Amino acid sequence: MRRKENIDKYQAPLGVYVHIPYCLTKCPYCDFNSYGTNGNFPEDDYVRALEREIENFRGIIEGKEISTVFLGGGTPSLLKPRSIGMVMEKLASIASFSPKVEVSLEVNPRTADRKKLVSLMRVGVNRISVGVQSFSQRKLDFYGRFTTPDDCVRALVDVRDAGFHNYNLDLIYGSSRETQEEFEEDIRTALRFSPTHISAYCLTIEPGTEFATLWRKGKLSLPEDSVLVEFMRSAREILEAEGYGNYEVSNFARPGYECRHNLIYWNCHDYLGVGAGAHSHISCGGEEGWGIRWSNVRNPELYMKRVTGDGNAVCASYDLSRTTALEDKLLMGLRLNDGVGIEGLKKRFGCEPDASGLEYLESDGFILTDGDRLRLTAKGRVFTDELVARVCGVFH
Repeated sequence: MRRKENIDKYQAPLGVYVHIPYCLTKCPYCDFNSYGTNGNFPEDDYVRALEREIENFRGIIEGKEISTVFLGGGTPSLLKPRSIGMVMEKLASIASFSPKVEVSLEVNPRTADRKKLVSLMRVGVNRISVGVQSFSQRKLDFYGRFTTPDDCVRALVDVRDAGFHNYNLDLIYGSSRETQEEFEEDIRTALRFSPTHISAYCLTIEPGTEFATLWRKGKLSLPEDSVLVEFMRSAREILEAEGYGNYEVSNFARPGYECRHNLIYWNCHDYLGVGAGAHSHISCGGEEGWGIRWSNVRNPELYMKRVTGDGNAVCASYDLSRTTALEDKLLMGLRLNDGVGIEGLKKRFGCEPDASGLEYLESDGFILTDGDRLRLTAKGRVFTDELVARVCGVFH
């Protein structure tokens, strides 16, 4: 990574993302940097590469405090707890962990039992995210998940019995022929396990996926946008009645259990990514002073080769401009229920919103201004990405 002298400072909190690209099988909707392996992959070599890359960033994080670690993928629960512990120990040898550090790990229901989960807790993991997606076998089959509802139930029971008090449950909605009643049943089943956090993601067709090919050929039908709006309205109603706040477009949490690592992304704070295809963002430095962003090579074999050679797997880096930083702040901040502060945007970016432009978006029912805060409405949350471009046009 070039210009290290420009990125040896950062805005607290600092998060670390560790990418594990290996899965049992690749899901047809997934566009993440993941590879189906049926469980056969070079675990030891990959972990050594992670340690080597972390060492390479000593100049950035040495002596700093890490507030969150997120092990994602892929399927990080394929790794042995010992391997996770080695990564945590390497980070601890260079930086320090916040007294209340959040360490999250994503779990596929088929790849972690109670014994393994207890071992993961012993090496520092204190938050689990279980990729349930649905409790309906029909929907699991549609999503290409090689799990059963019983697998999902067993995994959640094991997480609870292992002693985890902070755990998330992932759901996906918007499958072919899915009804609102089916989605509500998934929500109510999830509530039986009293997770501290529930993520409900709308199925999107991502370029390069198997679903994208089927969609292009007219072989995949999905619910209309108006139906999806009702799905999320219903989910919000049920979950808020049970004490879960809809603090982000797709995320619900009990008070105090919001995912602090993801809040780093949504608040445009700083994070270091290690692993194949991982991204990093430091919000200071760069030629214009708006920050630096870089990403690693995606191919795991090439990643390991590059890191083993010189400790560096970066394939692209660029300085953020004022415009890019402003767009990022709007894109991320508008995902949050709190939205973004207009005065804060004016102060940081020297921009002035066009009042008539805001009024036009409000009249469409997509956004609302509440004092100094600019927020998306329930209707607007379904079209977050499309709306951000329009909101960016209002600020100049």
